[in-house]
Amino acid sequence: MSTNFFEALHQIATDKGIPRELIEQIVESAMLSAFKKQYGMIDNVRVVFDRDKNNVKVVSRKMVVNNARNKAEEISYTDAVKIAPAAELGDEIEVDENPLESFGRIAAQTAKQVIIQKIKEAEKNIIFNEFSGKEGELINGFLQRKTKDAIYVDLGRTEGILPGREQSPLEHYKTGDRIKALILSVQKNSKGPSIILSRSHPKFIQKLFEMEIPEVYDGVVRIVNIVREPGMRTKVAVTSERDDVDSVGACVGMKGIRIQSIVRELEGEKIDVVEYFDDKKIMAANSLTPAKTVEIVEKADGGIIAVVDNDQKHLALGRAGHNVRLASKLSGFDIDIKTEDQYRDFLASSESRSIVEQLFSRTEENETPLSELPGLEPRTIKLLENGGVFSVEDLVEKSAEELMAIDGIGEKTAKKILEIIEESVDFEDYGEKDEGESGADQNVETDKQAETDKQAETDKQAETDKQAETDKQAETDKQAETDKQAETDKQAETDKQTETDKQTETDKQTETDKQTGSTDQHEAQ
Repeated sequence: MSTNFFEALHQIATDKGIPRELIEQIVESAMLSAFKKQYGMIDNVRVVFDRDKNNVKVVSRKMVVNNARNKAEEISYTDAVKIAPAAELGDEIEVDENPLESFGRIAAQTAKQVIIQKIKEAEKNIIFNEFSGKEGELINGFLQRKTKDAIYVDLGRTEGILPGREQSPLEHYKTGDRIKALILSVQKNSKGPSIILSRSHPKFIQKLFEMEIPEVYDGVVRIVNIVREPGMRTKVAVTSERDDVDSVGACVGMKGIRIQSIVRELEGEKIDVVEYFDDKKIMAANSLTPAKTVEIVEKADGGIIAVVDNDQKHLALGRAGHNVRLASKLSGFDIDIKTEDQYRDFLASSESRSIVEQLFSRTEENETPLSELPGLEPRTIKLLENGGVFSVEDLVEKSAEELMAIDGIGEKTAKKILEIIEESVDFEDYGEKDEGESGADQNVETDKQAETDKQAETDKQAETDKQAETDKQAETDKQAETDKQAETDKQAETDKQTETDKQTETDKQTETDKQTGSTDQHEAQ
């Protein structure tokens, strides 16, 4: 075979990154396929690579006969002695075949197709193996073309697909723009490896933090959780095992220089970096950043009630509730936002009383949960718990009227509950158990009653003292009012007397002036 042909194959392999051993296997497979196409069999054929001469040849094993009829398996004696002078009739000798001369047009075309196909398959496998090992890593590319549903990114040897669901609503690109993305997954298909990229996945944020923040890359600061609504807000919980490291400060950087570079990469998306705590109340308050909380209350179901000022409510909820949603995902439990007024109303509700009872109640070891009562629906169990019924033992003591007094339970539901109790509960067992425990229960009840009576007496005495204090204050206020009224009347009397005296003086002066005028007139006459 021509040396130039073999060198051309190696050049193609070098350009496409295919190992030399693999290209030799491809050529061997192509030669065998062509030989089989030409002669119909390959049992006596092998392909030999001569690396010293940089050449490849096909060697077939043939039997020496007088007149060769099957050229694939036989060789004439005349031709055999030219190759091996010591050959005799009946011997088998190896004969070098020249593919360019012995193969026909169809066989040569077969070899060509096999080589092209195998090289393409090898290239696909190499690309797949290369990128499958990079899943979860960042990669840079350039926008090649856009469609309605995806962006195609030039990654060099292949292209990646950035679907619309993996894009941020804030990002807009044009052809040729540089794109940094996360290799989300690599899938193998008939057309070659499909490389799916993402810019909305939380791990994309993690890789940006590792790239921009050395403490995160080195493991000094650990990212506990990342939640994100692309285009709206991202929340990152971080912590550090070292007391001398401020995990949040390390991520934000001096004057926010570190976090700002990540914000620019996300086209201005808001990022909240908070410190992680195992304490649920502290974690809930941190998760609601940038809102400030007034009080954090833990609920019996594991959720949290966050009380905020009226002017902080919209900030705590966020646009369309995105801030509280992300805070709940970040902390791992439900967070309910209430203002101080709403919280006061909540404290007066039946739901609040149920929560308090669940928090401070102590379930006895021998009490049976409502969930173990067959046929009782979860919704009915929830209504009963809200009404203060937490066990089967509590439930069997309730009458139909008492059940109907619970919010959400009507006549039909109450009747169904009683039927379930009648079918499922063995009241004799409860009777025996009550008899066995009556002594202890009686003592507990007596102590409880004594404590209740004592508390009632204390409350009554306090009420009496309070009433006496109130009456005394009222008497004092009444006396003060009387004294004030007397002072007012006295002042009015004084003012009236002064006015009378003034009027008398005025009348007297007028009379004197009149008399004087009359005397002057008389003297003038």
